[in-house]
Amino acid sequence: MRHILYTAVFALTCIPFALLAEDWVSLEKAGGKELFQEKCGMCHGDAMGMGTGLLARRLPAEQALLENREDLQVPFIKNVVRAGFGVMFPISQGEVSDSQLEAISEYLAGED
Repeated sequence: MRHILYTAVFALTCIPFALLAEDWVSLEKAGGKELFQEKCGMCHGDAMGMGTGLLARRLPAEQALLENREDLQVPFIKNVVRAGFGVMFPISQGEVSDSQLEAISEYLAGED
């Protein structure tokens, strides 16, 4: 009886981890646009985001939205994401994997 109880408790504690792993795998396979919206959209997704607002202070309004830019290059995007820029904090590999960053960078640079 005890063995069955321990097995049931163990199985129930593993379910959330399995669901998280499934979400992670689906994000790894997502395209650049979806990843940009998921990982960057809270600051850069629209005109109301803090990143967009701060960029609008330095750039013409139409260039403040990263998705509208035509001058972004993959190496520059990767460097800004990993090192940070201005008030933007660096984004670690734990938050955005290298393959996700590659897809996001190619999307923003128009290479996807």
